[in-house]
Amino acid sequence: MKKSITLKELAKLLKVSVSTVSKALNDSHEISESTKRKVEEAAKLHNYKPNRAALNLKSGKTNTIGVVLPSIKNFFLARALRGIESVIANTDYNIIISITNESHEKEVKSVEALTNGMVDGLIISVSEETQVLQEFSHLNEIPDDIHVLMFDRVENSVQCDKVLVDDYDAILKAVRDLKFKGRNKIVLASTINKLSVGQLRTRGYIDGIKDQHEPILIEGPEDFVEVKMNRLLQEQEIEAIIALDEEASLASFRAGKKNGVLENGKVFLIGYAGKTMSEHLTPSLTTIDQHGKKVGRTSAKLLLERLKKPQRDIQQIVVDSTLRERDTTLKRS
Repeated sequence: MKKSITLKELAKLLKVSVSTVSKALNDSHEISESTKRKVEEAAKLHNYKPNRAALNLKSGKTNTIGVVLPSIKNFFLARALRGIESVIANTDYNIIISITNESHEKEVKSVEALTNGMVDGLIISVSEETQVLQEFSHLNEIPDDIHVLMFDRVENSVQCDKVLVDDYDAILKAVRDLKFKGRNKIVLASTINKLSVGQLRTRGYIDGIKDQHEPILIEGPEDFVEVKMNRLLQEQEIEAIIALDEEASLASFRAGKKNGVLENGKVFLIGYAGKTMSEHLTPSLTTIDQHGKKVGRTSAKLLLERLKKPQRDIQQIVVDSTLRERDTTLKRS
């Protein structure tokens, strides 16, 4: 590998001052165009690489954005990360990613490490444990010169830009769609009842079915949801199921398959899952598409705007979901 040259060595080679080389490389109006070309050609020839740490120290900026996520196994969060990266890749910023695995302690440590001079801005979706504990002091104590954006799982007490998904409205619309198709006895399944997004979706369900029947809720770990759903399908005449997350969707799907109620359209099922998984299930699964990549892109763009204009008003953007109809909401003979 070709050895890189230092700024001082480059200046000595060109027989000019270090200041002249630095200004030429930064396209200063104080330096003639011919000198700029000469310096740039020499820098390229001798593999000159600017000392980023020194530049950051001088400017007070790191040109780095931190991204803190609760999980990478979640298809929505994985898509959101891809969206964030697609925007940041077209800028001069770098990304540092931290996965908390739904741990409040790890989230606190990640935020403290990243905001201790490592990043200019932070994009975060908080962990399940953080929401259960309702402990957000680590976010409210971030230095004012480091800008924060929360997405998906957000907290109103934290004053920062936010990007949300229409969790309440998405489920309310799903209930109405099922009722329009004549499906009035609807069960809700969830493994995310402790999360703000799960609670919003549950509210959408409860408000949607209140004129038909009392809420029928199956909430808990994936195995629990599957056992309870299997029993419910055997004991009651259920017309439809709405599952609020991937684990609940798969548990409900397995229970529906076991009881033979999905293939013939006896029970309709709407869930949350990635496009590839949904289309390859038999029957294919109708899902609510949260547009994770769009959420990520929107989050990155909003934070970049904040970095350019720190004094602008705080913004909150809601990204609408879309119902993707497949076989599990189609009546078949």
